[in-house]
Amino acid sequence: MMKTTVTRIGLFLVLALVAVAGLVAAQQSAAPLGVLPEPTPQPLTVNIWTDRSAYTIGETLTIFFSVNQPAFIYIYDIQPDGVVRLIFPNVYSRANYVSAGTHSLPDGLYQFTIAPPAGVENLQIFASPADLGLAPMSYGEPFPMTAGEPGTATGQIQAQIMGIVPEPMWATAWTSFTINQPTYGYSYPPTYTPPPTYTYPPTYTYPPSSSGYPFCPPFIGVPGGTWYYSGGQWICGTPGSGIYWYFGADCKWHLRIVFRFGTGGG
Repeated sequence: MMKTTVTRIGLFLVLALVAVAGLVAAQQSAAPLGVLPEPTPQPLTVNIWTDRSAYTIGETLTIFFSVNQPAFIYIYDIQPDGVVRLIFPNVYSRANYVSAGTHSLPDGLYQFTIAPPAGVENLQIFASPADLGLAPMSYGEPFPMTAGEPGTATGQIQAQIMGIVPEPMWATAWTSFTINQPTYGYSYPPTYTPPPTYTYPPTYTYPPSSSGYPFCPPFIGVPGGTWYYSGGQWICGTPGSGIYWYFGADCKWHLRIVFRFGTGGG
């Protein structure tokens, strides 16, 4: 009788262990496999472009950019002479954390006006989910110039970014446009062309006519110009008294005479 009782207790223990093992296996097999897959991170992408490919000095510029996920945005302008300026964020628009999608600048009561020098100008955009700290703490000018000599600032900026976050955490893109000089039918800057000048011999001996008066000047005249003959030479102007020649609008010489009476000075 005692032996049978022990056998039954042992059987019950075995059955209990099997039941517990089955429950554990059932719980493990009930995990929602395939319902909550591990997300695959998408690479950060950014793009930038302008409303036109060429501008004339004095015109305004609109910038467009797109990003595939929320990010901090920094846009640099590289002028034809190598000067680099941070144009976004700027003193008018400091909130540079944007949502995914397409955005345009300017986004406030300001504008981008094309200024000299002429040539090819470049825009470079940086996007990062982390704040890169590239914006100045305070603005001394609306679009601050980046420290460094012209042509070297872009390398310093990229070195600064790579020192903050690894490359997979930020993205960059480029665009360019052409700046042209304005044309108003003349060269720019404007050049002054003086009126044509007439070179006459300083002295010219010309025999008087048979009437005792000199013939009209033997050279082409300027409308409104006056000449008289004195001392064996032609002199531009009118004499104090006597005969002089006047070149009229009809492109002909006209003989005139001046009379002065009295001693003058009164």
